[in-house]
Amino acid sequence: MRAAVIDELGGEPALRDVPVPEPAGEDHLVAISTAALNPADLVYAAGIRLQPPLPYVPGLEGVGRLEDGSRVYVSMAPPPHGTFAEYAVAPAGTTMAVPDDVTDEQALCVGVAGTTAWLALTWKGALRAGESVLVTGATGSVGQIAVQAAAALGASRVVAAGRDHATLRTLREQGATDTVVLEGDYAAALADASRGGFDLVVDALFGEPLMAAIRATRMGGRVVNLGMRAGRSMQLDGIALKGKDLLSCNIGDAGPADIADAFGHLIGLVQAGRIAAESETVPLAEVTEIWRRQDSSPHRKLLLAV
Repeated sequence: MRAAVIDELGGEPALRDVPVPEPAGEDHLVAISTAALNPADLVYAAGIRLQPPLPYVPGLEGVGRLEDGSRVYVSMAPPPHGTFAEYAVAPAGTTMAVPDDVTDEQALCVGVAGTTAWLALTWKGALRAGESVLVTGATGSVGQIAVQAAAALGASRVVAAGRDHATLRTLREQGATDTVVLEGDYAAALADASRGGFDLVVDALFGEPLMAAIRATRMGGRVVNLGMRAGRSMQLDGIALKGKDLLSCNIGDAGPADIADAFGHLIGLVQAGRIAAESETVPLAEVTEIWRRQDSSPHRKLLLAV
């Protein structure tokens, strides 16, 4: 089968022919139609958090068909048999049905990115209807879904903060009640937009933007970090944090039932026309080029047609 393979730590995927994987036990073999890139794919390949088995096929998520023909979403495909290939392995109990009226692209836009956003808002952030929400890194794939999901969950106000002006304008049409460009004195702009303090912050950036978001959070509010696009370290002001909850959201810590529940809610919102996200699909043969683009915050979901 054709597959993208990484041979060395920190390397890039290259297309070649490899054997079709053989699932063990009750695991499933999935014929992949479309796979998605995620920042986590690059982090894993670099060996920053975990050491991947080498060589391996990358790719956390994809849409395809089981041997019985049913169409499914694959979440967190385990290495070495990832989704950047004609066939991937899905552990038993981890595939989720994809309705016929939902495209591969739609399913993948609310896959890892969408479920991460949903879990940050609900599982970690405990969002209640009527609360105000700030989403930093709102112009990324996770942030775009977080803005729309917060609105769908009944937030009274959703402020989208990011650097891409065009995406921020789009988010105003998708549930954001206000936007803040993370340029210049954005800390003051966030404080002004908070109207006395946000109830919940969903942060995908870390670093200085997170510290500014903490300062714009009310006493008793919650701040949930799920990414580090602005850097992996920061200087934390304990006085500004006092009386506020700082939480970390990692989709890998959620159970399969939590992920399936989040995905089901998001698919329902897609079917209802309440969530949309921009994506771009290229052939699997272009995997090396699109891998490089993923590292530059493309403001859209990058997909591979297998």
